[in-house]
Amino acid sequence: MGDVIMDQAKQPILMALGVLSLLILGYIGYSVFTGDEEESASTTETPIEIPVAEVEPVVVPEPEPEIVPEPEPEPVVEPVVEAEPEISFILPQLQDSDQLVRDGVGSLSQHMGLAKWLMPSELIRKFVVLVDNVALGAVPRNHVPFLAPEGGFQVQRVSEQDYMLDESSFARYDLVTEIFVSIDSNRAVEFYVLLRPLFQEAFAELGYENKKFDDVIFSAIGRLLEIPAISPPIYLTRPVVMYEFADDKQESMSAVQKQLVRMGPKNTRLIQAKLGELAFELRAVLEG
Repeated sequence: MGDVIMDQAKQPILMALGVLSLLILGYIGYSVFTGDEEESASTTETPIEIPVAEVEPVVVPEPEPEIVPEPEPEPVVEPVVEAEPEISFILPQLQDSDQLVRDGVGSLSQHMGLAKWLMPSELIRKFVVLVDNVALGAVPRNHVPFLAPEGGFQVQRVSEQDYMLDESSFARYDLVTEIFVSIDSNRAVEFYVLLRPLFQEAFAELGYENKKFDDVIFSAIGRLLEIPAISPPIYLTRPVVMYEFADDKQESMSAVQKQLVRMGPKNTRLIQAKLGELAFELRAVLEG
């Protein structure tokens, strides 16, 4: 009975101890989990400080800046320029070249009279013979009858044996001169160079296998340029049938030079100027 009373008396003490234990445990738990370092007002004990080892901060080196390679320049793509196709020109055979010559020469002048010069056949062969004869000093009348002037040769009688060339005869050659000087020199030379092999072939047929037709052209032009434009009056004689120049120097000229004089000083100067122009253009092309 007494033991039971003792046990009942002890129960409040045990309960108080239990409650105190719970409070202590609750505080410790709160301090641990909340980090509260303030001292409790009811506690007089000095809290035990637990030394915390100082941890040196780890210095993390700053990363070196990343070197970004410079972008390589884009390759420059050169525009592809397509070469213009070369125009191939095939020359016809010499015997089949007349139409080509008519078309080409016909485009060198606006003069309507030029068409008459282009009517004969074998134009290249006739031109080559004409130039060769002029270079030799001859007049190729049989090869170029279309160049013959209209009307007869006119003279004025001065005495029984002496005559004077009638200036009205000069006008017979005006048309030939007009047609000749109307030709475009630059384009004429270009056309000649284009057909040059055919001219050389026709020239070789005359027996000049080792000679250039270009040289014959310059020789023919030179022969016509070396004579002066003789001003009237131009005196003539007639020892037999044909008229001759009364001046020995004039009579000593070649037949083709005399023919140029008979065309009159005006026509002579115009023709010589055109011949000089053609020679200049041709030499520039051949030596360029």
